[in-house]
Amino acid sequence: MKFFKFSLLVISFGYLGLNPLVADVEKWKTCLHSYCLNFQLPSNWYLTNRRSNGQTTKLDHFRTQALKDELGREIIPALVILFKESENKQNLNPILFHAESRKYTLITNIKEYFHLQKLKSDPDIDIFQFLGLVGSFKDKDDSVIQHYITTTDETFGIIIIVTCLETVSPQIQKDIKLFLDSLKYEKRISPWKFSSASEQMNKAKELEFSAQTRLKTKQVEQISFALQELDDACELGALSSCELFSNLMNLGR
Repeated sequence: MKFFKFSLLVISFGYLGLNPLVADVEKWKTCLHSYCLNFQLPSNWYLTNRRSNGQTTKLDHFRTQALKDELGREIIPALVILFKESENKQNLNPILFHAESRKYTLITNIKEYFHLQKLKSDPDIDIFQFLGLVGSFKDKDDSVIQHYITTTDETFGIIIIVTCLETVSPQIQKDIKLFLDSLKYEKRISPWKFSSASEQMNKAKELEFSAQTRLKTKQVEQISFALQELDDACELGALSSCELFSNLMNLGR
């Protein structure tokens, strides 16, 4: 555990190869099987939790440091990305998936619909990769603003929800715009392929062991490789790798 006493600066520079910083903006990529999202977030947003069962679901939870509203309360906005496989493993209809996944959001007052990443135009309709809306709901005396976005490809759907109290929402409007403008879906060219769940878990443990060995070297380049290996092991379903990856990404916060 001596590794955790390292300077945060070492960890940050070690991870630049995966998430380079440009003008306080971080580039992120999150994947499950063949399905990937690319996006950008200001560096005041950070990954606080990542979970994957390696098969049907993966969750990324981003948040900011606490923001103060006009009453002096500390409010923490959150951004959640959920990969979810179709329960019957059949191809998902984007519109139906968007409607059915509304159970994940509490929005009661829709303010605006929007669409992102134009794919093509048919004679009668434009086709977009993402379907989205922004609205609000009441939580006791507070009004909560949520952005709700979905996308689908084959048997997988992805749900994105950004939640923030209305009192501090102006403070993150530019952050959300940056995120939405940068949001891109792509198919992974060479996804992981395993003949069994046990083979997949063995690979995850192999990656985790390699990462732990690299971390002991205290070398920036090796730390960068270790973080990538932990990220991969987490995606394959190793919860201990998910926890270690999240902890390393949050040193000093």
